[in-house]
Formats: sequence, structure tokens, C-alpha cells
Amino acid sequence: MKKQPVYIRLLIAGGLLMVTMPFLLKEYICIPDFFRGFLGGAGLVFEIAGIVLMKRKQKEGVTSCQ
Repeated sequence: MKKQPVYIRLLIAGGLLMVTMPFLLKEYICIPDFFRGFLGGAGLVFEIAGIVLMKRKQKEGVTSCQ
């Protein structure tokens, strides 16, 4: 598997951080439900965008045999 560009890795890592951070912080500080939901949803969007860009980048590298 080829190494992915930095922006794709940042999208996926940032998305994972945004999804997991509210659940870790709720033990220490009070976070409104709206904010937790917003961060979780935005994190999922970043993860999906990174995965889609990664798949597109992989398809660019594959040449057809036709």
C-alpha cells in the first residue's frame, strides 16, 4: 500500500480526533449535547471525505489495460 498524501492523512486523523474527543472530555467537563453531536457529525464527514479522496487517489494510479 502506497503512502497517502498529508492532507488525506490529516482529514482522517482529524476526523477520528473529533469523533472521540467529546466522549473523553465528557468525564472532565460538561459539554452540551448539541456540541457533542456537532463534533461527532463533523468528524464523520472528515473521515468519509478522507476515505473517498484516498480511493480516488488509488484509482488514479491504476491504469486500465484496454
